[in-house]
Amino acid sequence: MPDGVAKASGKVYIVTEPERIRGIYDSWPACAAAVKGVSGARYQAVGSREQAEAMLRGEGTALEPGLYAFVDGNHLGGVGVVLVERRADGEPEILEALGLTVDQVFAGAGLPSLATRPAIAAALRRLRNVLAELAALHLALRLVPEGSALTVVHDYEGVGAWLEGRWRAKDPLVAEVVEACRALIGRRRLAVRFRHQRGHAAAWAGRDDFAHFNARADALATEAAADA
Repeated sequence: MPDGVAKASGKVYIVTEPERIRGIYDSWPACAAAVKGVSGARYQAVGSREQAEAMLRGEGTALEPGLYAFVDGNHLGGVGVVLVERRADGEPEILEALGLTVDQVFAGAGLPSLATRPAIAAALRRLRNVLAELAALHLALRLVPEGSALTVVHDYEGVGAWLEGRWRAKDPLVAEVVEACRALIGRRRLAVRFRHQRGHAAAWAGRDDFAHFNARADALATEAAADA
């Protein structure tokens, strides 16, 4: 194995090509030194040694069978949701990919503090991407079929932390949106798990379904904000 191979868990760097420098590196300086001046080098940061080892074996990170909602939002008010299903005998399939604005998501949604367009605009100016991230969750919970079991994949930690009760929503408006999402889960009989995905993760060196579909949700949010 190359010098700088990781000896501990946590974030590492993987090089998959060319073969002579292929391996797992425990720091960016070690990885950068290995790929410097190497034509065609393929490398990226990976969240764990286990994931890196799977990628070196050619397995990568694939979705387990089930339903997933990839959600993202940005400070301009763009919202992206990608619903993906993987059946036990197939590859992941996009069921719906939707980009909207915060205004479009909350218009007529029944939240008292977001009942008008000026109120939504003022909330976005104050909360910025936080409001858009929660809007993406709210939209996803409305899009999935009633009675579904799903995993919500998000790159803003608060989405899962607030809904699971690990964070306390101190802002009254954030608390209102969080409670509206919980109400949707209960009313629509949804079984929801949350998974945090590091934002803007690359997938150049091998398969990573979580990074791939998260990037798609991010792109939809960017497009929606640009078109607004």
